[in-house]
Amino acid sequence: YVKSLASETGEVVDGPYSGRLTGYDLKKTLAVMLHDMMRRLDRIENRLFSGAGGVNCSGSDSRLHEAKLRDAAMSRQTQPPPPPPIQVQQPASSSLSGAAPAPAASDEVDASMLLSGYQENCEIPLESKFEYPDCQAKVEWMMKHWRDDPCYARHGVDGSECSMKIFLSEVEEFCPILPFRQHLLRQNESVAWVNRRQQLDNGAVARESARLSLLEQLAGAPGLRERVNQRWQSLASAAVEGGWPDRWPRRRVLAHVGYLSQPQHWPPAEAAQWADLLAGVGLLGHRLTVSIDGVGLRRQLLKLNYAKTECQGKRDSVITHLVTDLVGILQVRSVLGKSFARFACLYRILAPFGVEPKFNDQSFSSSNELNTPVSGLDLSPMQYLSWLPFTLENFYLGLALPPPALPNMTNLPSRVELFIFGFGNSVWKDAAFYLAELRKHFRRIHTAVSPEQHPDVPAYVVNHGLLNYTQYRGLLLSMVSNGGGIFVGLGFPYEHPAPLEAASLGLPFLNLRFKPPLDRTNSDYLREIPVSRKLRSQDAYLESLGEPASFLVDLEAKQLIPATLARAAAAAAAASANVSSSVPKDFTPAAYLARVRALFSAPSLCRVAPLDDLSTSSWAAVRNSTDVATAAAAAAAAAAASAYSGGADVLFYLGVEGRSCSETCLSASKRSVCAPDQMRVINRRLELQERGIRCKRIRYDNSLVFPAISKPGHCHFLSHERLFSCDERLNGYSRLCPCRRLA
Repeated sequence: YVKSLASETGEVVDGPYSGRLTGYDLKKTLAVMLHDMMRRLDRIENRLFSGAGGVNCSGSDSRLHEAKLRDAAMSRQTQPPPPPPIQVQQPASSSLSGAAPAPAASDEVDASMLLSGYQENCEIPLESKFEYPDCQAKVEWMMKHWRDDPCYARHGVDGSECSMKIFLSEVEEFCPILPFRQHLLRQNESVAWVNRRQQLDNGAVARESARLSLLEQLAGAPGLRERVNQRWQSLASAAVEGGWPDRWPRRRVLAHVGYLSQPQHWPPAEAAQWADLLAGVGLLGHRLTVSIDGVGLRRQLLKLNYAKTECQGKRDSVITHLVTDLVGILQVRSVLGKSFARFACLYRILAPFGVEPKFNDQSFSSSNELNTPVSGLDLSPMQYLSWLPFTLENFYLGLALPPPALPNMTNLPSRVELFIFGFGNSVWKDAAFYLAELRKHFRRIHTAVSPEQHPDVPAYVVNHGLLNYTQYRGLLLSMVSNGGGIFVGLGFPYEHPAPLEAASLGLPFLNLRFKPPLDRTNSDYLREIPVSRKLRSQDAYLESLGEPASFLVDLEAKQLIPATLARAAAAAAAASANVSSSVPKDFTPAAYLARVRALFSAPSLCRVAPLDDLSTSSWAAVRNSTDVATAAAAAAAAAAASAYSGGADVLFYLGVEGRSCSETCLSASKRSVCAPDQMRVINRRLELQERGIRCKRIRYDNSLVFPAISKPGHCHFLSHERLFSCDERLNGYSRLCPCRRLA
């Protein structure tokens, strides 16, 4: 019947726009549905036949049946108890339960059983199916296309499902390593390792060789080269501290610095990210290759010789990680063309603002007109590396900010000076009133911008012109040592690392408040950024830290400005006297290096599973704040990497209707935060059923508030897990939220 429908449909002009009376809306759809139902029934019949008692079998079939029954009995003996039932939330959030049960361990297969007809157990453990969501689809694709390229057969694919899963797990990275193959891989392990003692404790020669090699590759980018050299020194001092494992895998990393292809009049946010990351990767002993232009990028990508065939062989690649930025990933896509998606697991993308999941998913972003230059790349949200935890769905890489090394200046009189941070001539022109007010209270005001690009800089502001990184940092340190300095924002650029770097040296930030808040609807700049959050000030993170790191300035409340300036001046003088920093410990070089090591220890971020070792940073206490989002940012920013540690205590909550998961986790406990990596556990009907929630009606869709419950028995699940968002909320839905309790 299915074949008949397909044949009949093929004889007509078919399609949604081909006119009336075609088979598009009925016949093709019905054929696909029947084919899928028949395939599912086939599987059910096979499983019932192999698992039923009293089946008439003989010879090898009987031995195969007995072996399967024996395995099933052993599995039942080791089966863990079911998870505790869900405690449905009332007005206050209530705990659902702990983590999902682990799969039972697999037994080794005896050779005599193989000779007698027993087949290896190639079933993928249940938990691994959630960690590798694309595995089954890849297996089904290979069932149809494994003969299309002879290289599949060279890798051992013989048409059996088991051989395909071995290929997809050991040659590519779409499936987990099968349990009965793990001991074989350990015997033939080809991963190169970095020895801690040789690299850090007694590795001065190795570190110096790596530093010189990196600086040589950056010869064409003197500004970045200088910043990397500065960062290297502070990171090298922190690398010899304790708390390191004996070894970690050495990766082959290609770093393409895309932002260098664009003209800049001020170092962008990516410059700080790149300097710390390149220094950290080189210091930890990874094999690092850097490209700074399109020619170098194309030359390196040509080494991906498996790009010419469907049979990829990723584990034999000369590149294990490709790090770039938002400009560079577009250049990579241009070079690779149709092969871009094949190498998706390699990418790590520096994204200063972060990339929210709804912009990352191609179907959702296009259907909702969330158009930016980098929308719709369809990567794992964890592949985007933000310098602050703007969204917990991204990987929080952070920065490495060493404390200031200044002599004690308690005997010097307080002569606080200002440094104006703002570029774009229109910003200076619009701030004329604010600058005049600053001049009344401070004798000396500095800046460092291009005079040609900023003709409206007032004459009383000392403009040092464009400075290199050493000169710029030296100017700020001289202000601190001469009695104190204040870093003054003019409103743009937004959320830049420069104010935080200044705060690490002891310069508080004068943070302009935005009324109304800025977002994609009222800012041309933010319209091109893949985020939808609202900015209430120039630097929302420093705003959440509060004074003395940041002092909010409301230009509409002119009468309050003098008092605010007085408090900032007192804080600057005190910081100068005590050589203090207002930056959390999470930004220390040691904490940063731990995150870099953990990032490159993970072989693939295409997995949905969390990284293994990201719990080295300490969490700051959640602040008592009426603004839950600000409180969440303050808590997460202290060590957001801990939110992806698999060993932490995760609880599941059913939130109050209309609340986000960030709000639910905070209200459930002042020591918990949303854990997006655990969403896959609760995004299952069976999981809810085992925990006491019955789903009478089920819906799968790409809503940003799913998984959720709309009314008793009405369960809504997320079709694409990369769309999970901690911060989305919608009236009428109670969200199911994974929350990680903080240590």
